[in-house]
Amino acid sequence: HQNNHNTMRQICVKAILFLIMVTKHTVSFAVQSSSTTGGSCSSNEDNKNTEKALDADTQKANEEALLQLPPSNPDDGNNNIKTLKFGEAMKLDHLGPIILNTDGTTRRIDNWDTLTEREREVTWRRIKKRNEERRKILEQQQEQK
Repeated sequence: HQNNHNTMRQICVKAILFLIMVTKHTVSFAVQSSSTTGGSCSSNEDNKNTEKALDADTQKANEEALLQLPPSNPDDGNNNIKTLKFGEAMKLDHLGPIILNTDGTTRRIDNWDTLTEREREVTWRRIKKRNEERRKILEQQQEQK
């Protein structure tokens, strides 16, 4: 009988912790065990402590609410904001080429912005050729599976 009570208590504590972590909202509940064990998951004192903890978590969540950016104002003179309409494409060439790794993942050149114009041209050509070779190899590997 004592083992059942301890097991039920552990289950209740885990359930309460899970709810606190997942919802971070004030939840008021009292879980009663089945009448066969004759016990309960928590006493009134435990319920009060749980409610205090939940209230504290809710207050903390409210304090840590994400700040939002103010809406953009087209009349503020900031005309360098690019907009993209549905179906349109935007070039990101200023970020440099996308490198296709041998495992199929991608990355960019970290120091692209420090390369000279000549270095960028050579890099574009080499990466374009290497990416094409790697893409063909990856496609062949995919077909063999």
